[in-house]
Amino acid sequence: MSYASLIRQIEAGEGLDFAEARALGAALLDGGVPELETAAFLVAFNQHDPGLDAWLGLHAALADRLPDFVAPDGPCRTVVLPAYRGVRNHPHLTPLLALLLKSFGVPVLIHGVLEGGGGVAAAYVLRELGIMPCSTTAQVNAGLRDDGLAFAPVALLNPGLASLLALRARLGIDGWVTRLAALADVLGDRSVRVTPVSSGADMATTRAVLEALGGHALLMQGCEGEAFANPLLRPDMVLVQDGQGQGIYEAQSTLSTLDNLPALDARATGAWISEVMHDHVSLPLPIRNQLAACLYAAGYTEDLNQARAITAINGFGRVAA
Repeated sequence: MSYASLIRQIEAGEGLDFAEARALGAALLDGGVPELETAAFLVAFNQHDPGLDAWLGLHAALADRLPDFVAPDGPCRTVVLPAYRGVRNHPHLTPLLALLLKSFGVPVLIHGVLEGGGGVAAAYVLRELGIMPCSTTAQVNAGLRDDGLAFAPVALLNPGLASLLALRARLGIDGWVTRLAALADVLGDRSVRVTPVSSGADMATTRAVLEALGGHALLMQGCEGEAFANPLLRPDMVLVQDGQGQGIYEAQSTLSTLDNLPALDARATGAWISEVMHDHVSLPLPIRNQLAACLYAAGYTEDLNQARAITAINGFGRVAA
């Protein structure tokens, strides 16, 4: 494999085929590519989309290297929430979505970074809520089975992916590595992947990848690229089921007016989430909409309208958190 030739191929906008991308992804994830060339690939992929076949090849390389996480038995699929960017302009509400789903009996697996890169990471808020990262695969599986919630740091998910993300941070870029992490199919058919993109321009290409992969996923432009809806402005949401995508929510055209959102730091966000979970503070409508979509996708309800009706009232009739 000539790394220089592949870099030139990507920079020329020619993309990669499945086999080339799978072999390259394997080498990158296994640490087999020198750091200079690895950085060049990060930059090249950040500037030129490698194409559908390449995304599928990179996804296959990562899938071969994921741990044996096991979705718990039960009537609902496990919802998988990636957390890889951190936020700077909004409270980080991925932990809120996770706790809301757990309160309905829907298992949740969060995977992501432990640092926010200058912003607030989901890990910071989870810590304020008493939810600590797991250190072993067995601990993840036990958390899902016994508690209905587990947080797997990316180093446990795949050390090579963690190294690529660390290099991404050093280079000050964001792009395909983060998107690949968000696409990771960590639990297979017994899961629903919430798949955020950071820009509306990435929606079409990511939808094509999810449809080609099959399975169940909720695609949307995440709040600052994270896996929760902007509490002030609901994004487009596309539900992918068995390889078929369907728009289920259209983006809001005007900002919502909310006066009860917390300060942006992890402690204030964690305290506010606790208030929401005890029905002392109302839930922003975009988060309600996303919760309904996740409940339906997970199989908690038979149709989306039923999920919308459940989440339209305070308290939801759910078990107290």
